[in-house]
Amino acid sequence: MASSDSQPRRKSDRQETYRATQDILIFTVFVVVLVAVTFAMGFTCTKFYMGSAPDLDITGLVKKAIFMVFLFCNSITMLASVATVMHLIWAYHLSDFEQVQSALTWAMALVTIACISISVAFIVGCCLVVILLPWSTYFT
Repeated sequence: MASSDSQPRRKSDRQETYRATQDILIFTVFVVVLVAVTFAMGFTCTKFYMGSAPDLDITGLVKKAIFMVFLFCNSITMLASVATVMHLIWAYHLSDFEQVQSALTWAMALVTIACISISVAFIVGCCLVVILLPWSTYFT
């Protein structure tokens, strides 16, 4: 009896599942916000790029290359975020705690890829906006 009192109590599976469910819901909200930001960034920079004068010189090629990098990173973010939401929905409906942890691990890996990709897309988008600004009007 003394040995059982000295062992730490283990949480019940019900408490662990409830905590995982709460984590899944919070994580889902974060990923949905990530998708919304990605969607807004895509439309804003695409509209800004298409409205600029289509140059065919070196500056135009640089603009096009930067724009393609932006679209590629934005696409990776969107696909990884959607895959993350699918993993989280799947994890929400699981009952086995180990499977839930596995699904959350995969979701965390995908959201890490999405966060890195959206960071690169943001930096490249800022560079694209700076390149497309008509700087000569400010200095003449």
